[in-house]
Amino acid sequence: MSNQENELNPSKRSNTRKISKTLTRADLYKAVAKRFNAKPSEVSEYVDATIDSLSNLIKSADPELRIELRGLGVFEVKFMKERAIVRDPRTLEVVEYKGRRRKMHFRPSKQIKKVLLGNDAKVKKPS
Repeated sequence: MSNQENELNPSKRSNTRKISKTLTRADLYKAVAKRFNAKPSEVSEYVDATIDSLSNLIKSADPELRIELRGLGVFEVKFMKERAIVRDPRTLEVVEYKGRRRKMHFRPSKQIKKVLLGNDAKVKKPS
């Protein structure tokens, strides 16, 4: 079935959503540069350092980590629950496995949630 037919018949659409634009580091450079009246090349080093620092903190989380950025949200590294039975997908044999997998979780701040939910009410800033 073609895309045009999918658009005409909503019951036949796939369960995927279409993302109109993906923002990149270059877009972040431009936004920060505009805020500080600078060139994107001048702020790129600081933006990269910030992103790399956050990335390194998250990677080194031992055993769990919480990074709170007021006004943005909270990044958390959590352990997932251990699986009781792990099987080899080819042979379906039970494999002994005693590890737990870590996962990254982001919880947006109240201000971000209000914007995402379309509530235009002003949020009080903490004093």
